[in-house]
Amino acid sequence: MREAMEQPGTGPSPELLAAMEANLFEAYAHLGRALGGEFQQRPGLLFFFSGRPVFFGNGVIRCQLAEEEAEEQIAALCAEARRRQVPLTWLLSPSSRPVDLEQRLLTQGCRLDEEVPGMAIELGQPLPATAPAVPEDLVIEEVSEARAMEIWLQVLCAGFGFPEPIRAVFFDLYQRYGFLPGQQVRYLLGSWHGEPVGTALLTFGGGLAGLYGIATLPQARRQGIGTAMTLAAMRTAERLGYRRATLQATPMGLNVYRRLGWQEYCLFKTYVLA
Repeated sequence: MREAMEQPGTGPSPELLAAMEANLFEAYAHLGRALGGEFQQRPGLLFFFSGRPVFFGNGVIRCQLAEEEAEEQIAALCAEARRRQVPLTWLLSPSSRPVDLEQRLLTQGCRLDEEVPGMAIELGQPLPATAPAVPEDLVIEEVSEARAMEIWLQVLCAGFGFPEPIRAVFFDLYQRYGFLPGQQVRYLLGSWHGEPVGTALLTFGGGLAGLYGIATLPQARRQGIGTAMTLAAMRTAERLGYRRATLQATPMGLNVYRRLGWQEYCLFKTYVLA
């Protein structure tokens, strides 16, 4: 399995890393577009401002700046965020430049918010013997109508423990757009004993299926529901013709993904200017 995604003796192939980055960039750009973000693309930069006062509402998706221009460009973006009085998120990936980007962000007053492993897997492979068990009475369905989408959002927000300002943003998007599936995104909702308890989200980009939004309600954890939602998303991606999938693992889900056969290939970091 790993041979298809790694170069012998050299770790993950550049093509795989580029695809994993592209998938995450597309997922964040999809959110930015839904937020009505004002996108700008400059040499080495892709960013947006939506004006929303939440950490994901304004972001630098791609930063690949030359050494000689980095200080000016980074300072200008941070100054723009302060002028607009909104937080600004910087997404750092293996291709981010310059090499001292993190130190430059710290100098501008940004803080490290999150550091997570980027993982990938070949779809269609037999599950490892170590794969966790899943509850047989969990029903997982693809969201296809408005009421189910509203329930999906409620479970997602409760599962991740989002504070009210973030919940308000997501439900505003739902009220505006319906937030229903399209060509680039699919939503899965899991119900256990007749009660909605789990979510998963698929976003497609870079030739990969990206798994996001894997959440379980606190009262339903340690029952294998997160595992089941992950497997359902993987099977949905395979059914849609994808050969590989990627995700960014939270500490809570990391061991589950490892036991399902996912491999770690890189780190993604998020810096926030609050």
